[in-house]
Amino acid sequence: MTVEIGEELLFGEEGSEQLYEVLYTVDLNTKHYLVAGLSTDLADNDSDANIISFSYTEDEEGTLFFDEISDEEWEQVEAKFNTYIDKVANEE
Repeated sequence: MTVEIGEELLFGEEGSEQLYEVLYTVDLNTKHYLVAGLSTDLADNDSDANIISFSYTEDEEGTLFFDEISDEEWEQVEAKFNTYIDKVANEE
């Protein structure tokens, strides 16, 4: 199971998880990354969406494991994400 754009995932502490929609995925330096927005924010066009980013790995059974990323990793992911957003905006 690879992470796909549009997929919904739960993040947060047990009992207070929140639903996020995957907005972008990218492979950099042999690691997998995702950028996701809080689903309720994405549904409200008047609101700035809460955006999160993680690296992730997958085991043989397809279970996903998420890890926080460094500021340096975020800068790289953010640059790729912004390029992707610009490309999508230009296609519309």
